Amino acid sequence: MLIVLDAGHGGYDAGAVNGNRQEKDDNLRMTLAIGRTLQSCGVNVLYTRDTDVFIPLMDRSRISNNAGADYFVSIHRNSSTSPQANGFEVHTYTTPTAESMRLAQNILQAAVTAGVQSNRGIKQSNLSVLRNTTAPAVLVEANFISNAMDNQLFDNYFEQMVQNIADGILKTAGVSCDGTGGLPGGGGNPGGGSTNIDTIRNIQKVLNQRYGTGLVVDGIWGPASRRALIRGLQTELNRLGANLVVDGVWGPRTRAAIPLLRRGSTGNLVYLMQCALYVKGYTVALDGIFGADTERAVRQFQQDHRLGADGIAGPATMEKLFT
Repeated sequence: MLIVLDAGHGGYDAGAVNGNRQEKDDNLRMTLAIGRTLQSCGVNVLYTRDTDVFIPLMDRSRISNNAGADYFVSIHRNSSTSPQANGFEVHTYTTPTAESMRLAQNILQAAVTAGVQSNRGIKQSNLSVLRNTTAPAVLVEANFISNAMDNQLFDNYFEQMVQNIADGILKTAGVSCDGTGGLPGGGGNPGGGSTNIDTIRNIQKVLNQRYGTGLVVDGIWGPASRRALIRGLQTELNRLGANLVVDGVWGPRTRAAIPLLRRGSTGNLVYLMQCALYVKGYTVALDGIFGADTERAVRQFQQDHRLGADGIAGPATMEKLFT
């Protein structure tokens, strides 16, 4: 089974823009996270791009066709001149195959259960990547980048939307995943067999128990949970003598206090780093032990964010993880 994932736009082609937010970045972030989720279920994934580069439209289809892909999924953010326009939709070609329609329906049905203001349905469009790709192909418009609430939902429900889109692809492909490896960060809960939401809840519970963060344990990773994770980090750094204000705000003093975490490191700092990796969609055990799997996840994160991929979590890597 081979799924080709296509992150729309890239390089000098930013796609839709809203302030400092560029569609090409959201597309790539979501595409890579979906890919990791599919790979954790044993599915082979090929990206048309996995960095910020421009790929011509015909080349995107050519990559899929030459590889003999079983399915092709292109990820985009929608945009409108009306800031009120909102919602999630999936596109097929104007004369879609039955399998393309089934793929579109499964993705749409799964995705609209998380982080969506409105279900805009399935559209039929004469788009190049749909017209020229041999495999059953769809183009996903994951919320409007031009709508403030859609952007907030995209960020706050990112992990769940990634999981749901992946679920729609897996359902179409007839691939079952037992839940221990089929989620972003799958298998991260030492208890095993948890869902993504359950693992987020466990992280929130630990933050409350260890650091008194007062989070609502709802399985939603939003701004409050991100601040709580930084508060936990600041608390642990203070135990090493950092003398930081524990305010959940990443600043230069927090960055300066970061020690080097590497293979063989253990403890709460490693656990918090693993949580930061997990919520960003990287497969890692949440056990406070910096072993081989954690090192691989750190290297992958560093590669994805154009950091030196040495597998050592220092100030630059931790800043990207926690902000």
